Amino acid sequence: MNFVILITVFMILIFVPFIPGILELLFPIDDKAMSVRMDYSKDPSYFGKSFRRIMVSSISKGEFKEGQNQIKLSSVPESILVIRGDFNHGAENFESIVLVSGDLISKYNNSFNKEIYVKGNAFFGGGGVIRAAAVDKNAELKEQTKIIRWLDVKGCITVGEESHLGVSVSCGEKFQLSKGCRFRRLFGNPILTPVNARSINYGSLKNGKNISEPSIISYSNKIINRNIKYEEPVIINGNLIINGNLEIKNEFTINGDIKANGKVLIDTVENVTINGNVVSESVISMKGNIKAVGDIFSQDEVYLEGVNIGSFNNFKSVIAKKKLTLGKSVEIYGFVSTEGIGIVEGEQ
Repeated sequence: MNFVILITVFMILIFVPFIPGILELLFPIDDKAMSVRMDYSKDPSYFGKSFRRIMVSSISKGEFKEGQNQIKLSSVPESILVIRGDFNHGAENFESIVLVSGDLISKYNNSFNKEIYVKGNAFFGGGGVIRAAAVDKNAELKEQTKIIRWLDVKGCITVGEESHLGVSVSCGEKFQLSKGCRFRRLFGNPILTPVNARSINYGSLKNGKNISEPSIISYSNKIINRNIKYEEPVIINGNLIINGNLEIKNEFTINGDIKANGKVLIDTVENVTINGNVVSESVISMKGNIKAVGDIFSQDEVYLEGVNIGSFNNFKSVIAKKKLTLGKSVEIYGFVSTEGIGIVEGEQ
């Protein structure tokens, strides 16, 4: 009898942990989809828009005189420096939030240790430190400027050499980078790197005809289990799916996606057109005169030089998990992002 009771108690103890799950399956009370902040995940200007909205809401609740004031952005009051008009200041550390209704001109080695909101243009002298800033017009960052968190500019951005661009920098118009800049996430329309003087090579065309007629290949999503190297002109219709490496050394056009388990290496002065995405589990290196209309994604590293991606207001993404290097003559309409190191290449 005692044995039966022990077995019964044992079975009950095993069964008890499953009761909440069974009840949830039979009578669900948590069956709604989890809320996802799409504005954060999709909008490159999320930080700037949120900060502007909080500032406008807080300012509308009180009168702020010229100079130092108190503002309540969250549960704790913050000190805010209000400048009505243009602000031109020498080297100084700012320990409060700064609001400038006109243009901001900061000198060399200014440190803004709190957020900045500039309703006009902003000029940041070289060697300065910016925690976070929202600028309603254009912004210029001189050499060796350091952003700690984010910068959002509605107009154009010009960034000086060897600047560190924090977690996120976005702008609504042209985003001009310089050599040695480091970054994590950028957005521009477009993002530009310094131009290489080398001109595009159209030498394969003569009297409207190719000197070397390209081969035409069609694929129907068949996986190719080997490395491929194209040393002659080729046109591919369909998706190129490779369980190996892809190397392109001549004129090349693909009307579809490139998906490779290995490396994707493009290095040619001839014209390369990719009418699709490029996805690789390994390194992607694209160097030449290349037009890509889709996204670029690598689980490893991406190197780009002489590459045009996307078009005006037709935004695309370049994502590299470990490292993203932008060489000369790169033009990207949209996003660039890396979890590792992002850098604009200097002189070779």
